[in-house]
Amino acid sequence: MKKKHVILSVFIVTSLFVSSMALAVEFGPNSAKITNRYYPATDGGWSYMLGAGNWAGRVTYINVVGVEEVSGAQIGVQTFNNVKCLKVNMIMTKQNDEDDLITIWMAQDTEGNLWFLKIYIFPDNETILLGTFFKSMFMPAVPTIGDSASITIPEDGNNYCEVVAVDIPITTNYGSYTSCIKTNCIHNSTADEVEYYCPDVGEVRASTVSNPSDVIDLKEYGTAKETRAVVIPMME
Repeated sequence: MKKKHVILSVFIVTSLFVSSMALAVEFGPNSAKITNRYYPATDGGWSYMLGAGNWAGRVTYINVVGVEEVSGAQIGVQTFNNVKCLKVNMIMTKQNDEDDLITIWMAQDTEGNLWFLKIYIFPDNETILLGTFFKSMFMPAVPTIGDSASITIPEDGNNYCEVVAVDIPITTNYGSYTSCIKTNCIHNSTADEVEYYCPDVGEVRASTVSNPSDVIDLKEYGTAKETRAVVIPMME
């Protein structure tokens, strides 16, 4: 998921996301219960990603900190108020660069699609609602090639993210996964960032098209009560 500043790690010309807007979207009373297989999340959940190659020293830490309601998000002509969302804090550290601190409010619609309804970017003291600088869903319930997935800000005809492969295996520095999807984020009409999302885990790797050996991989994830070590034990 490419981040603003760098460009937040959602946003397409109308012709690209019209299929996701063609039908009315509905958020039910359980919209903060995220069961999307490719980006599952629960209150208290967390994950830790670690960089390698030229990205050695980069860390992304994600922590779900509670449930809050969001109002004012738009999908097409629909405006949504009082939608229950999971509130997620994300910290991204980079060598020789300032950290990114972002809070995301995410909700799942009644079809199982995952949306980021609001994003707060701490370095810029900026709040962005769905329907402004980004308009597409973050993760479809059943991703297919060409679907919008992941996020980049701003989103327009030259800057967007989409699924480019499905049902593929991926081996990272810390684990192996199957039945995953691959997304590309396009920036200035050129494929830039590559991301992999796997069932019942979420994002397991991010890299770039130009330097595929520069990666940030999922090392650990869990809940407040449980840690799932997908890691290869190693000294650091």
